[in-house]
Amino acid sequence: MKRRDFFTKVLITGGGLTLGMGCKRRIEPSSAEKSGTIIPVIESHGRTIREPERLIPILAETDVLIIGGGPAGAAAAIAASRTGAETYLVERYNHLGGLWTGGLVLPLLSTHGADKQKRRKQVIFGIGGEMSKRLVDLGMSIHEESPVVDPEAAKYVLEEMIRESGVKMLYHTWGANVIMDGNVIKGVYIESKSGRMAILTKVVIDCTGDGDIFHMAGENYDVMQYAIGLVHRLGNIDRIKTDKPGYVKMNTGGPTPIPGVNWVNMWGRENQDALDIENLSQLQSDYRMEIWNNVQKIRQTPGHEEVFLLDTASQIGVRMSRILDGEYRLTLEDSMTYRSFDDVIGLSGSWTPVLYKGKKIPSSKRPFWQIPYRSLLPKLTENLLVAGRCFCFERELVEDGRIIGTCLVTGHGAGTAAGLAVKNNSSVKDIDIKELKKVLIQQGAFLG
Repeated sequence: MKRRDFFTKVLITGGGLTLGMGCKRRIEPSSAEKSGTIIPVIESHGRTIREPERLIPILAETDVLIIGGGPAGAAAAIAASRTGAETYLVERYNHLGGLWTGGLVLPLLSTHGADKQKRRKQVIFGIGGEMSKRLVDLGMSIHEESPVVDPEAAKYVLEEMIRESGVKMLYHTWGANVIMDGNVIKGVYIESKSGRMAILTKVVIDCTGDGDIFHMAGENYDVMQYAIGLVHRLGNIDRIKTDKPGYVKMNTGGPTPIPGVNWVNMWGRENQDALDIENLSQLQSDYRMEIWNNVQKIRQTPGHEEVFLLDTASQIGVRMSRILDGEYRLTLEDSMTYRSFDDVIGLSGSWTPVLYKGKKIPSSKRPFWQIPYRSLLPKLTENLLVAGRCFCFERELVEDGRIIGTCLVTGHGAGTAAGLAVKNNSSVKDIDIKELKKVLIQQGAFLG
């Protein structure tokens, strides 16, 4: 997609900043509009109304503002705050962890990859490693490689770490628009039950998963349609009677740290647009009906009578949408050839087979791979970083680029870089890479 050809023009009281989201073609106000009456206006792309100008209260001014509290956002906020930067984290739901917790996508993929001797080696350390260890210590994690965690325990651990680090947390809040001054984001409009407000900031990190912030800032990006599902959990799995006459093995998912509770993944319908709210709503409705009916079929199967639907995910399972066109697009080739980068900010592993040079490579033989800082940097916006599943990588790397472990690594790198940029009064594009790597290593990150 080409750079957005519009910017919002709105006056912030006292600051003289402009920002923007305007129409592509100008519509002259009618006499009714001039008199203050809001009426529908027909445009080529549909009906619209003109919103009256209003003054927006400024909630806060901060060093680092992170939009999205999934794995990437939580890691970024903790990392930024640990550098000494005042940090705000904005999250639309009532919990941290995104699809890892609220989406019930419980495996922390992918903690391991093959080294050059083809040995499986752990590569997820740093803040993500801290989260994982705390879950192990709580007895809420199973499996050493790509562990499966309990979602409520993970919400607690992330909350605990956010509080310990001093991050200022805003739940039930959306990032609604950006406040632009040329190619610099001066702040972000937020929407909540308290109304529309603004947070002014020095550095912004887009951890929305869907690239909402870089989209509104006018960055270039690609949109990838992909499969969307909805995860659920089943209870009383330990009460299934396999010796009952008429027993047939049913799909009851995989184990979790809670005895008798399984999580059941759903691939869902393919080639779905995750940016279409009507499509998301229809999928949400269809999947809820489908899950309920499938569980009733399980319960009617001999031996499964006591199985019940424990819960469905509070977030629909969007796997991919916008992908940033950043300073460097990470490739599948990079991930398969142990390519090293001078600006590496962390490593991720592999969890699924891929087709590479005409051959299917099993996950056990796939290398761990480095992530360069440049892949978190937009080309146009001066003080914006991108972490999570919408950072810059090619489509062929989607299965590894979008997973929880990669989100944790990119979040850790982005948060640390943002904090250092504030500390040194520099642009995120001009930070000292040696210092960045030094601090990441001090924070336990593995750089290879």
